[in-house]
Amino acid sequence: MKKYKRFMQVVLSTVLMGSLFYFGNGMAFAEDQYITIKRGDTLYSISKKYKISIEDLKEYNQLKSNKIIAGQMLIIPDFDEIKPMYVAVAGSFSKKSNADKRVDVLNKKGIETIVVKKVINGKTYYRVQAGAFSSKSNAEKMIKKLKNNGIKDAFFLTEKPLQVNGITVGSSYSQLIQKFGQPIKTEDDKTTKSLYYITEGAGVRVTINTANNTIEQLQVYPEFLKTTTIPTEKEKILDAYGNPNEINIVSCYESANCEQIIYQFNKNQLIVQIDRDGKTVQYLELRKTK
Repeated sequence: MKKYKRFMQVVLSTVLMGSLFYFGNGMAFAEDQYITIKRGDTLYSISKKYKISIEDLKEYNQLKSNKIIAGQMLIIPDFDEIKPMYVAVAGSFSKKSNADKRVDVLNKKGIETIVVKKVINGKTYYRVQAGAFSSKSNAEKMIKKLKNNGIKDAFFLTEKPLQVNGITVGSSYSQLIQKFGQPIKTEDDKTTKSLYYITEGAGVRVTINTANNTIEQLQVYPEFLKTTTIPTEKEKILDAYGNPNEINIVSCYESANCEQIIYQFNKNQLIVQIDRDGKTVQYLELRKTK
């Protein structure tokens, strides 16, 4: 029986290693470590050594208990840094109609593309995007394919998945606690948790997918946090996230107008609302788009 268990662990490790490069749940783990359990190792000792919670070790290795055996292989996920993705671009246009024409041409040739709006120095451009890849070589293959189909101005650029303080859509709840710290209190309302870090309002509100305990939506209110790693001014938002996809003026409190800076990437959206003073961040909201 022990031999069978060890055989199954090796099979599982081989399968996991084969899927080392992937992009799902909003994060790309391109440099995960695989370690072999030695006699005397425990999940507690491993969690201390690699500075990762026991809950995350169990989640990423599909462990149902804290029991591990010598010879077993474990994933040590690298989520301290969100890995960039490689975006294949089939041209950028100042007129949306020209971008739409290129999309029609490429779609007829079996190359799936979409139009992504980008605001650069106050001017709107329309980028024809032919996929986002965790592998640079796959992006290069797409660029080659585009050029072979007559798109001579095709190129790729790197962009990081949308995140707030290192947390993306698809991160685990325990990762969120690692990044933001333990709140002084938590309020639960169905699948939404409100986390309080000072005595006033909630600094973080998070909607959890209860099926796998991952984050579906995240709202962060910097004024109610102790951490200083969240941008609190419009200028710092633009420095951190770059050129937005859209800028809108919306009604906020007391009949005032507030500005929303919107970023979209790989089916995720980040909305940053700026106060009526034109510079202070009210909140950041990260969510999956439909």
